[in-house]
Amino acid sequence: MRSKRTLLLTCVVLIISGLLLALAACAEKETTTTSGPATTSGPSTTSGPGTTAGPTTTGAPSGEVKTLKIGTIMPQTGPLAILGLSFTRAWDLYADDVNNAGGVKIGNDTYKIKFIHEDSKGSAEGASTAASKLVNQDKVDLVIGAILESEMAAINQVTQAAGVLYAQANVNIPGAPQDVGPDKPLQVRPFINHDETQPIDLDYIAKTYPQAKKIALSVPDIGYEGMVERIQAQVAARGMEIVAQEKWPWGTTDFVPIMTKLNGAKPDIIWAMVSGQANDQLKAARQLGFKGVFVSNSPLGADVFVVTVQDPAALTDVLCNSVDVTHPTPEVQKLMDAWKAKWPNDPFISDAVHAYDMPWVMVQVMQKAGAIGDAATLVKTMESMTNPGDIQTLHGPGYIGGADRFGVNRVLYRPLPLSRIMNGQIEFIGFMEPVKE
Repeated sequence: MRSKRTLLLTCVVLIISGLLLALAACAEKETTTTSGPATTSGPSTTSGPGTTAGPTTTGAPSGEVKTLKIGTIMPQTGPLAILGLSFTRAWDLYADDVNNAGGVKIGNDTYKIKFIHEDSKGSAEGASTAASKLVNQDKVDLVIGAILESEMAAINQVTQAAGVLYAQANVNIPGAPQDVGPDKPLQVRPFINHDETQPIDLDYIAKTYPQAKKIALSVPDIGYEGMVERIQAQVAARGMEIVAQEKWPWGTTDFVPIMTKLNGAKPDIIWAMVSGQANDQLKAARQLGFKGVFVSNSPLGADVFVVTVQDPAALTDVLCNSVDVTHPTPEVQKLMDAWKAKWPNDPFISDAVHAYDMPWVMVQVMQKAGAIGDAATLVKTMESMTNPGDIQTLHGPGYIGGADRFGVNRVLYRPLPLSRIMNGQIEFIGFMEPVKE
């Protein structure tokens, strides 16, 4: 199972890295383990990327300024290095914003932020070694990171024993044994559930394509059964119907056979469930003559579809749940500008947008708690931030939830992006509020 999930993420990275060769070269160079407070290289701001959505900061503090040490564990080498690089760079930009503004007020103290970056090497062993160093040697106040479930389990085993708060940076399958839950008292997730996009996409389809009722699901065979059950209920509730469902094995490169079966059911909609190969599936579906709506709720950006598919006829009636970096909001634009100022030769990676939110969310929890070091208190405080607007993000106001699904309120809920591609042109529909179902 681990190898299948690794392959899923590797497919995403290979697509992105094919577009970002220059950035891949930087990934090999940028493997330093410590990122201290930036003083001159960050963007000149006082409130972060957005005028109302940036991190809460103070002016020039008087007296002693303390340091909030955050350890990060991401793949800095290997096939997932591009993904790890986009996250760690976003975190460094967050530190720049806070530190250039004089620090962040937590309780009665002012803190500047110091990230200590460690390489998980994309393995449980690497993640465990990194976590042990961060909590035992570096004495960090918080650990953020992990892409793979195996890494999450390894990190939590170390941090929980040390009494350090762990914020996981991803989830491939919401509710997996390694995800947040009552059995992990010091583990939280300042990141969304991928399948929360499903009702948003369905509602948009119902409004925009009212005649589209029949859906065919293309499902990677890595344990998405729970997400399939959820979408089946959501589809039925809207008077729609799932007319076909095909699982495809890992290692698949030719999607024509899968799309041939799905297309044979004469669907109005083909839905590629959270797949880094959704663009290849789109190509195959259009090649076979499918002219209906194509949905991808994967991390792939709409810009990646446009660059890799290229054909405007194929790139029509395509829905993507990604930030549109070609038409960014003011908040995202400011983050992109900060990236360009610091790394002028490297293209921006849209994963940096949700990565930036992660330490910012955790700092907001610390501000509400008035403390940084008591992990149990921070978890309890986070669990109380359940009202819309209790959390601010680059995507808009959010809140903490998840008790009804995971048994604990430790998951970020915030507006979700939706873009549509028509005739090869990207239309950003907007940030949609999560739908409770």
